[in-house]
Amino acid sequence: MKVNGHIIKQTREDMGLPLDALDIICSAADLELIELKNEGILEVVLDLCTRLSIPYHQVFPETTLLSEVSLLNIVRCLHLRQEFSSVLFLLDTYGKKISYDNARIVGHLLYFRAYANLFGSHDTQKAVHYFQRAYTFLHDEKRYELLVLKGLATCYQANEEKKRARIFFKRAEQLEEKMNTQQQLGPSYYQAACFYADRGNREKANSFCDEGIQTLLEVNITAGLEELFFEKALIQENLNEQMELLKQADYYAKLNENFNLKELINKKLNNN
Repeated sequence: MKVNGHIIKQTREDMGLPLDALDIICSAADLELIELKNEGILEVVLDLCTRLSIPYHQVFPETTLLSEVSLLNIVRCLHLRQEFSSVLFLLDTYGKKISYDNARIVGHLLYFRAYANLFGSHDTQKAVHYFQRAYTFLHDEKRYELLVLKGLATCYQANEEKKRARIFFKRAEQLEEKMNTQQQLGPSYYQAACFYADRGNREKANSFCDEGIQTLLEVNITAGLEELFFEKALIQENLNEQMELLKQADYYAKLNENFNLKELINKKLNNN
């Protein structure tokens, strides 16, 4: 993702930190690339912002923040980190300036706004409003429909509207029974991606990887992301894209303590 690498470099130098002082987040070589090439893995950039106390909106160019896809990716990661004030700030500051082409993205951003209002601002009235708006965009996406139903039920329960809360909890329970459990999501997508990759259908394999990655991030699960990013990397023909995906796989392998896969990823990285 495009970033303002010079801001990271200037802040780091102002703090008197050498490149290798942040190796718990990324290697000195990767940090140097971020600072010089203005490009980096989103999760790593957010970690650097936290460590260096850089406001998130300063580290990304405005063109990135005004891209519906990029804004969704940033907001989704901040949602995963439960940084709700940052989610609301970005959506209020940049989300309203975007000319959206994808209604699905609008629905996702409305969901994240609702969730941030509920669990960040504890404003159940706004949360209900945005959950209801999100539902009009997302009722064809079962996993999101489930999350919206649970969100509405939680709002009504907090407002002591017990009858409404029971209705929505029941609807969520019925829908959940028809779906895979969250623990099965990662392996299911990964196995499907491998199945098609082994048969030479790169497009289908890539699609399952993308859907699996998005699904796990949206339901706050990191376990399995390393395998999906790794499989997606293996089927890329573009070497630069492959390297970036391997780095993301490495990030989650470290986070999830998947040391066997991390070793394999490092071999791939070192061979390229």
